[in-house]
Amino acid sequence: MIVAFIMAKVESTKSRNILEVIRALDEVEEAYLIYGAYDLLIKCAFKTPEALSSFVVNELRKVDGIKDTITNVCASCE
Repeated sequence: MIVAFIMAKVESTKSRNILEVIRALDEVEEAYLIYGAYDLLIKCAFKTPEALSSFVVNELRKVDGIKDTITNVCASCE
């Protein structure tokens, strides 16, 4: 299992709506509004690296209001 923490920058006026859209995606286990350089912290799990890539490119980045993402893959999931 590949566990990834994805951080996203979003349009500030849409942050709560974007959070709800993100939380409804099947791959998302948890999602939070955060303070700092990024606005959202999203925890996801995938079976393959290709599934992770597909999610980020084909689903997450297409959510209206998401401006930028950075993906962090866990080295250890224990």
